Order: sequence, then C-alpha cells, then structure tokens
Amino acid sequence: MKALIVDDVEINRELLAIFLEGRAKLQFAGNGEDALELVANALKTDAYFDLICMDIVMPGMDGHETLKKIRELEAGFEGARAVAFMVTGSSCPDDMFDALVHGDCDDYLTKPLMQKNFCDLLSKHGLC
Repeated sequence: MKALIVDDVEINRELLAIFLEGRAKLQFAGNGEDALELVANALKTDAYFDLICMDIVMPGMDGHETLKKIRELEAGFEGARAVAFMVTGSSCPDDMFDALVHGDCDDYLTKPLMQKNFCDLLSKHGLC
C-alpha cells in the first residue's frame, strides 16, 4: 500500500506514520499545495496512492479544497482514486457532513487519533 499523510503539524504526521508502520510506503506533505504536487507526480508514474489521510484545517489550501483538487487530478486516470480519510480536531457534525458529502472523502477521523479506530477504518475500506 502507498499512503500520503497531509497535515501541517509534524507530530500528527508522525502519529499516523506509526499507525501505518509496516503496512504502507509513506509520503508526507505539510500543506495542500505540496500534497497536490505529490499526487500529480504519482499519477504521472502510475504509482497511485492507495490511501490519503488529510487534515482539514491547514494554512493556505484547507483539506476540503485540497481533496477536491486531488479528485480532479485522479479523474483522468482509471483506477487512481485513493481512499481518503479526513482528519480533524473538530467533532462538529457539519464538518463531518461536509467532509463526507461535499468533500468526496471516504471516511472521517477525529483527534485525538486512536490506533484501533484508525485500523478499523483501514479494514472497513479493504486496506488492512
């Protein structure tokens, strides 16, 4: 499995990396712009991401906008659609609704992240 972790906070990237240790080849981005570049490069080489974990609240381009642009990039490549988990400190139902319905993500995680919850989502989406 190839995974992209996008979060502006390094400790959050490190925690998700620990959860995915031994399960995935990882790449990291600290913002939406860098994430888009990594996805575009992966698509050019047919080395698609299987999983994208995206923080919602980031400086510059937020997670919703970034994922929307990623989905636009993926649309040109058959079989390129990654499973996307939106990750946030907010447990607001409106944020969850926006992420799942308008954001075209596959699931939603709230911080603090728990390894069991994360692994359950991986299993649910056939990534475990």
